[in-house]
Amino acid sequence: MLRLISRRALLGLFILTFLLTTPLLVQAQTEEPDEELQQQQISPEDAQDRMDMIRAVRENVSLFGEIYRQVNMRYVDQVEPEEFMKAGIKGMLATLDPYTDYMEMENSDDLRILSEGEYGGVGLQIGTRGTNRVLTVISPIEGTPAWRLGIRAGDQILYIEEESTEGWSTSDAASKLRGKAGTKVKVKVNRYGVDDLLEYTITRERIEVKDVSYAGYISDGVGYVRLTRFSRSAGEEVKLAIEDLQAQQELKGLVLDLRSNPGGLLPEAISVAENFLQPGEEIVSTRGRLERTNNVYYAQTSPSLSDDIPLVVLINGGSASASEIVSGAVQDLDRGLIIGRTSFGKGLVQNVINFKDGTALRVTTAKYYTPSGRLIQKADYFNDNDAIIPSELDIIADTLFHTAGGREVVAHGGIVPDVVVEGDEVGELTLALWRQDLFFDFVSKFMDQNPDQHTWKDMGPVLHEQFLTYMDTTDFEFETELQGRIAELHESLTTVSDSTIFLESIGELESLAQAENASLFERERDELENRLVVELAAALDGSAGRTQASLNIDPDIVKAIEVLSDEDLYASLLAGTYAAVDTGTEEDQ
Repeated sequence: MLRLISRRALLGLFILTFLLTTPLLVQAQTEEPDEELQQQQISPEDAQDRMDMIRAVRENVSLFGEIYRQVNMRYVDQVEPEEFMKAGIKGMLATLDPYTDYMEMENSDDLRILSEGEYGGVGLQIGTRGTNRVLTVISPIEGTPAWRLGIRAGDQILYIEEESTEGWSTSDAASKLRGKAGTKVKVKVNRYGVDDLLEYTITRERIEVKDVSYAGYISDGVGYVRLTRFSRSAGEEVKLAIEDLQAQQELKGLVLDLRSNPGGLLPEAISVAENFLQPGEEIVSTRGRLERTNNVYYAQTSPSLSDDIPLVVLINGGSASASEIVSGAVQDLDRGLIIGRTSFGKGLVQNVINFKDGTALRVTTAKYYTPSGRLIQKADYFNDNDAIIPSELDIIADTLFHTAGGREVVAHGGIVPDVVVEGDEVGELTLALWRQDLFFDFVSKFMDQNPDQHTWKDMGPVLHEQFLTYMDTTDFEFETELQGRIAELHESLTTVSDSTIFLESIGELESLAQAENASLFERERDELENRLVVELAAALDGSAGRTQASLNIDPDIVKAIEVLSDEDLYASLLAGTYAAVDTGTEEDQ
C-alpha cells in the first residue's frame, strides 16, 4: 500500500510553489506582483516581460508538481516524499551561486545567532582533534553552564544523550548541544589521567555571543580590536572597545583585526564602519533586479575614532562579506590602510525568508559595491548554468578604480591590501606537529597534571622541555621533504642495473637526512615554544588568551605596529607615494 504524502512534504511543495510563483516577494513583502509593478513605475514593456516570466514560472511549477506526484505514486521502490522534495529543492538551488541555500532547522540556527546575538546552549567551543578526529572541547566559555561545571579544554566528548559521537562533525554536536534555555543535556567525556568517563548533566542557558573577542594595547599607544563576526551587536561592541582603550591612555593608532571574519549582517557592517567614517560618507551600495534592492548606505553618526588617529585594518583570505564592506570603505575613502592578504571576494547580498516549520531560504538578491564603485565579488561565482541564467552577468567591465585621494584599487577579486604581508613560513616539523594536534594534546595533558597553573607568560622553555619528554611517549613519525625525495631516488635506483655503488651513496645521504631530522626540535625551538605558549594561553584564557599570546609573533600585527609607529611611512602609504627601498646589492658594470 502506498504511504500518504506527509503534511510536511506537502508544506514543502506549497512553499516551493509559493516562492516560484511570487518571485517579487523575496523580502517577505505582502504586496501582489501587479501592485509592486505599479509602485516601481516601470514601463509597460518591462511590466509585460515580468508578467510573461510569472506565467512561465507558473507553468513550470505545474510541470514540477506533476513529475513529483507521478514519481511518488509510480516509482518501482517506495520514495520518501519529504526527502524527495528536499532533494528537488537543493538540486534546483545548486545551479545558482553557493550562497543561495535552503536551510533546515539546525542550520538556520546559525542565522538566529547572528540576528539575535545569543543562543540556547551549554557554552562550549568544540572541534575535532587527533588522527581519529575525536570531538574535543577547545575551550569552555567563561561564565557559562559548562564552565561552571568544570568541563575543560581537551576533554573528549564521547557521548551526548547516550549516543556515541564517533564520526560526528562539530555541526552534528552543535545541533545536539544547543536547545531551549532551561532544558538539560547529558554528556560523557574522556579526560586524560581519569580512568572512567566523566558524566555531566548540563542545563542549557541563553549564551550571549561576543563579536569582539579581544581588545587591548599591543604597543605604546597602539590599540587593537579583534572582531570575529558581525552579529547584531558588532557595531556597539567595537564602539565600546574603542572608548575603553581611550579611557586607559592616549590612543595614537588603532588596529582593527578582521582576519578570518566571515561576515554577517549588513546593518552591522554599516554600524562598524560608522565608528571610523564621517557622517554623510558613503559606506556601501547594493544593486539588484528589484528597485528596493538598489540602495546607498551612508554613515549617519559621529565616529568613535577621531579621523586624526591612524587606522590599520587587517584582512586575509578568510575575510568576507561584511568584513569586505568595512575594509573596502576604509580603503576607498582613504580613512586608513589595509594590511595582510587579499580578502575572500564575497560581494553578494542575501535575504533570509523564515518558514513556520523552522526552515529558511537564504537567497541572493543583490550585489554590493564599495564607495569607489568596485564590485568585490569574484566573477566566477556561478556554476555551469548558461541555460538557466542566459543574460550576461551584471559585472562591470572595468577593474581599475580610484580612492578618494587618487590611489588605484582593483575590483572583482576581493580587497587587495595596501601592504601585502606574506605569512612566516612554518617549519616542517612545527607544521607536522600542528597537523597532528600534538601541541593541543600536550597542553591538555599539561593542564591536567598542573591544575594550579594560572599563567602562560615566560613558560616557553618549561613547555619545550616537557614537550620533548611527552614526544617520547607518542608514535609520532615525521619525514622531511628532503628525506622523501631521497626515498624516491632510492626506490627508482633499485630498478636500475649496476646501481650498487649509487645505493651506497644513497645510504649515506639517508643517514645525513635522518640526523638533520633529529636536529629540527632544536633548530625550530623558538617556533615550537611560541606554538606551545599560544596553546597554553588558549587553555587558560580562551580566545582572548590565544590572541594575546600571538601578538608579538604575528607578522601582520608586527607590520601594523611598524606602520602606525612611523608617521611618515603611514602618510606616504596612504598617499600612494611610498616607494620600497631596494636593499639588494648592485652588480659591478
